[in-house]
Amino acid sequence: MNMTDQSSHTGARPAIVLVHGAFADAPSWTGVIERLQQQGYTVIAPANPLRGVMFDSAYTASLLGQIDGPVLLAGHSYGGADITEVEGSHVIMISQPQAVTDVIVTAARAVAGTHR
Repeated sequence: MNMTDQSSHTGARPAIVLVHGAFADAPSWTGVIERLQQQGYTVIAPANPLRGVMFDSAYTASLLGQIDGPVLLAGHSYGGADITEVEGSHVIMISQPQAVTDVIVTAARAVAGTHR
């Protein structure tokens, strides 16, 4: 995916990449993943290597380079620091866990340009 040229994918649903924090792991997103998949989203929750922000953001960027189309990154806690270093991506940081699915879906719709 060319993260700087997403115009050819306008209207396409973004793949949602969920990045966990330092004191969690990828399965901590399971409930959110299930709800997003039920709404038709492709969701990826990679293991965050936790080797330092620059290393981890480079790892996340390399993962994104393998995804075709728009991407929405969501990070919790340390994962938020990780994703803010990834250039050219649509980024949200989550602070209210009870509303995480709604926040992500709203942002994903904005990325897709559907605003439903």
